[in-house]
Amino acid sequence: MEHMTLQNEIITLRCDIFLKARSSSGQDIWALVSKEKYPNLKNCVEQLHSCFGSTYLCESAFSYLKQTKSKHRSRLTDAHTLDSLRLAMSNYKPDYAKLVEVTQTQCSH
Repeated sequence: MEHMTLQNEIITLRCDIFLKARSSSGQDIWALVSKEKYPNLKNCVEQLHSCFGSTYLCESAFSYLKQTKSKHRSRLTDAHTLDSLRLAMSNYKPDYAKLVEVTQTQCSH
């Protein structure tokens, strides 16, 4: 990455009226920054964000694994541990209303 190109992108970004008008806080500004207009700067920010995100996920996984192994060590197989960890680390949120809606109740005879 060329130093001068990155420096020019930073100067252009600071003067961008569109971004000044759209963002009031600094946290969501990177979602508004165009990769076509600021390719080097956007790439640099994405690399920086990925470092912290992956570290957080790794630490969370080890913390969950430690907690699970200490509580349920005698009952867990390797497969159960892997499945439990995968479920804990996913962002999946079940739609309980839809599950209840499609479940058929059993009628007594």
